[in-house]
Amino acid sequence: MSAPPILRLAGRRWEEIPEAPWRWLLVPAWAVYGAAVAVRALAYDARCLPIHRLPAPVISVGNVLAGGTGKTPVALAVARLLAAQGRRPCILARGYRGHEGRNDEAALAGELPVLCDPDRVRAGRRALAQGADCLVLDDGLQHRRLHRDLDIVVIDATRPWGDPRGGPGWLLPLGYRRDLRCAIARCQVAWITRGHLHPARAEALASALAQRGLVVVRQPPPRYRLRTLHGEEAAPPAGPVLAVSGIGHPAAFEADVQRAGLRVRACLRFPDHHRYTARDAERIARGAGAHPVIVTAKDAVKLAAWWQESWPPCLVLASDAELAPADRARLLAVLDRALASAAASTTLALRSRS
Repeated sequence: MSAPPILRLAGRRWEEIPEAPWRWLLVPAWAVYGAAVAVRALAYDARCLPIHRLPAPVISVGNVLAGGTGKTPVALAVARLLAAQGRRPCILARGYRGHEGRNDEAALAGELPVLCDPDRVRAGRRALAQGADCLVLDDGLQHRRLHRDLDIVVIDATRPWGDPRGGPGWLLPLGYRRDLRCAIARCQVAWITRGHLHPARAEALASALAQRGLVVVRQPPPRYRLRTLHGEEAAPPAGPVLAVSGIGHPAAFEADVQRAGLRVRACLRFPDHHRYTARDAERIARGAGAHPVIVTAKDAVKLAAWWQESWPPCLVLASDAELAPADRARLLAVLDRALASAAASTTLALRSRS
């Protein structure tokens, strides 16, 4: 079966420069970016740049790629685990391409509090003043200005380092990596996502990361379900669908749509974190014709306000970020140790000040 045609919006083409044949013209920019990343890392390692410690545990969830590994569902899952243990977590997000203080993470968090602010130290202080007793730093691997008590790195098994063939990949703009691979040495937990799309690679990746001393948890194959834009359960459509996304790794979403048993007639890719307008919604509806539209949960919260009942059905492909019981127990044990260590450090700091 031939692959469905893909239509990329203008901004999407910029984000997929690492796949363009002319990307080698950007070698000078790649060299400058790589040098800047290395110098910044050395400056933090040598404490030449300040690292701020807040009087509460900080759990960071991040990745080495420029988006698209599934870290937002992981950050939400970690925050919900903490809440289930009686803690009062708050998620700190950068608010990238957000609107009126909210971004995709805030829209998906439900009952969990989220603060969006590029200055995560300032956001953390606000969260503590509002009653939080622990902080989950979303997309925090590169945000070294805030001290963290546990670093969780999210790795997508379909392209661990940005190369879909599993190779080491390149730094931006020649590849999708925005950090050095050695950044993983700062992490204690590796959460592998999308292993169901590449089982052999996920197994090899888990073994290699465990040998480096990381606690490895693996997201199991997702349980797919379809729902409407307003949350009602929906039956799988019988005919072909239009897959629409505005996320970092649309190819993985499109593979999930097909793995869920749906026939994809075409794919429409918007830029990552795209904020949809009424015009965008009309364009999607025209492109779908009489066929249903399938979107991600991130896109659904931004499309719902514009979608009209007279248009083709717009359905959401949802899945869970739940861990298997053994992996969940391992992660809880690591979280407990991190929380206890943070509490001891805070108590020691308070005593030294008195």
